[in-house]
Amino acid sequence: MLIEIEETLNPNVRNFYFSAPMLAQYQAEYAHKNDKKLSPLMENIFKIGQIEEVLLLPDMLFVKKEEGGDWPSLSPQIMAELVDADFEWFRHFEPQKEKVLKQIEALTESKIRPYLQRDGGNIELIKLENGVLSVQLNGRCHGCPHAAQTLQNAVETTIKKYIKDVNQIKRED
Repeated sequence: MLIEIEETLNPNVRNFYFSAPMLAQYQAEYAHKNDKKLSPLMENIFKIGQIEEVLLLPDMLFVKKEEGGDWPSLSPQIMAELVDADFEWFRHFEPQKEKVLKQIEALTESKIRPYLQRDGGNIELIKLENGVLSVQLNGRCHGCPHAAQTLQNAVETTIKKYIKDVNQIKRED
């Protein structure tokens, strides 16, 4: 497996992209350093130290380090954990429903927000009810004539690709 590391606009965040999907479609796991029940992979990543939160998606791992963390020492250790991971464990794993919003938040931080911020925009997650995610577009995205296209093509497509519990994205102003 090849793994590519991507720097993001947030200096505390790195995305680790896999050369092939490691999970089935719609599978994801979000974990915070204070969570009690973790998958073996997440436990091992947090044992490295200086890691605040992690989101595992089929094709990538989003990692947010603590403020004092050092990417040159953390990245190789994270890569080693990914190479050694037993992804078969996840085939029988169902994320808890209360973690879905945290998965969406981490996905937004890793894939959507950087895309919007490049053009001076941003996004705020408002609520998730019955499969409908309400969001607010901010910055240059608010009032932009292309906001509806951005919402459908960038936000909705990305979230629905990874989070099966979201059926629709609704914009609130």
